[in-house]
This record gives sequence, C-alpha cells and structure tokens, in this order.
Amino acid sequence: MALAPGVSLDDAAESMKLRANGLNMQLVAELPLSKQVAAITGKNERRATIYQFCDAMTARKMLDFSLDFAAYLPCRIALVEDEKGQGYLVMMDLNLLINASKLDPGLKAKAIEVRDGLMSIMKAGANGEL
Repeated sequence: MALAPGVSLDDAAESMKLRANGLNMQLVAELPLSKQVAAITGKNERRATIYQFCDAMTARKMLDFSLDFAAYLPCRIALVEDEKGQGYLVMMDLNLLINASKLDPGLKAKAIEVRDGLMSIMKAGANGEL
C-alpha cells in the first residue's frame, strides 16, 4: 500500500501507532532495519522499519490451536522507502493463512478481526490519519 501524497514516513509510522492503540493492538516491537544496516556499513540507507503488532489473547488462542502459528506472530507491517523516496506499507496476506487453516468458527472470526485491524492500521498509516 503506497503512502498518499504528502504523507511522510514519520507521519505514517505515528498514524499506525495511534490506530493500533485505538484498536487495542499492542505495538510489541519496532525493528529499525535501515538504521542497523547504516550502522554496519556507515552509509545512509532508505528507510525500512518493521513494526510488530499483537492482540495477545488471539495470539494465545492461535498457539493453543497449533504451535505452527508461532512463525506468524506477532503480526508485522513493514514501512519501506523505494529508491525514489516513495513510502509503502507491506504486510503478509493473512487471508492465505486464515483460509488454509481449519480454524473453528470462533477462532476464524478472531483471526479475521485481527486481519481487519491490521488493514485499518495500514490504511491509517498510508493516509496519515491521526
């Protein structure tokens, strides 16, 4: 998802954090990949930051269903900058995971709720909604 014109990378990050808070999804990690690479190489890097969000209760239920879900937790949204300075938000297509798993109806509904929350977080970030 491309950032809208006029939305800075910092605005997108702040908007995502605010939306996540409003949805009771915790920001559990922020991984400044580009800063780490710049520290190693001594060269400026295009921004690449991974934000990890989690609904702890749903995550616990997913793990209780199958430990395989641990590979997908917490949910990640990447804020990346291309070579022209355009910002993008990138996330795994959770529909693949939801539809491939034989989740009971209640757990599937919770997984869909998390997916929709993450999409809301991305849209807020892309549009700089505060």
